[in-house]
Amino acid sequence: MCLRALCTLLLPVLLALPGLALGAAPLATVTILDGDATVLRGATRLILAEGVRVEAEDIAETGDKTRLLRIEFDDGLIFDLGPGSRALLAPRFSGDRTRSARFYLMQGWAKVTVPKTTPAPPASFASPGFDLTALTRQIVVSIQPGEALLFAEAGEATLVERKAGKPLAPMVLKSDQFLSRTGDDKPVVTTRPTQAFIQRLPRPFLDTLPSRAAVFKAREVEPKKLADIVWADAQPWVDAEASLRPLFLARWKPLAANPEFRKGLLTNERAHPEWDRVLHPEKYLPKPAASVPRGYPSR
Repeated sequence: MCLRALCTLLLPVLLALPGLALGAAPLATVTILDGDATVLRGATRLILAEGVRVEAEDIAETGDKTRLLRIEFDDGLIFDLGPGSRALLAPRFSGDRTRSARFYLMQGWAKVTVPKTTPAPPASFASPGFDLTALTRQIVVSIQPGEALLFAEAGEATLVERKAGKPLAPMVLKSDQFLSRTGDDKPVVTTRPTQAFIQRLPRPFLDTLPSRAAVFKAREVEPKKLADIVWADAQPWVDAEASLRPLFLARWKPLAANPEFRKGLLTNERAHPEWDRVLHPEKYLPKPAASVPRGYPSR
């Protein structure tokens, strides 16, 4: 039997095995953890530790008192998370093939560092209000309720503001420039960050920490299961922007059978209309054929 035929026969079996599904290959490693951090993988919450490999569509979360979570991608890109952060790795966006990102910062603090290599790895990320592409060196981002702050610590980045899910004209954020936006107001760009921003900045973000990827190259650590996810874990993502919601419908559809999860879905159905067919399947049943009165020939 040729190799191609053998692979064709084995592919359904391989895809059915945990951890071997397409898109589930590890893409980065936790190399520094100072505090508590977990990852949502499938419908499970796992405990992160140094040496744990993370996968596409993992959701990394840090505690409110966590000082630093560093994730180093296999191509050298460094992604630091501060306290109270939520980030989706290698997200898939629905309905917009032109939009891509290495990660999506839902909330919290992030610092992205592009290594000084030739060629440099692609560096882009997304957030509820902004997408950044063509990052050349280093940027710090804070996404909080009603506020977005970005500081180009070194190098430049192309920034695309998004309103109602649609991109606006791109702008270039140059080295040392600071952008702030409150609510839906127009962003304000200044030549240096504000003192308030510097005071709130996670202290580890002020340090220049070297890469530690080589330490864990041959030392992979298995994450430990903490618990199955509950509605509170999923809700921010189920109610995320429209281009992300189909991803989580496919991911967590079986959880709609859980009473607590279903109750959460029913609480604010307008925020996630994609779930209507799951929550109310009776609305989508085929309509019964019209009956023909007796005495009339059927057509």
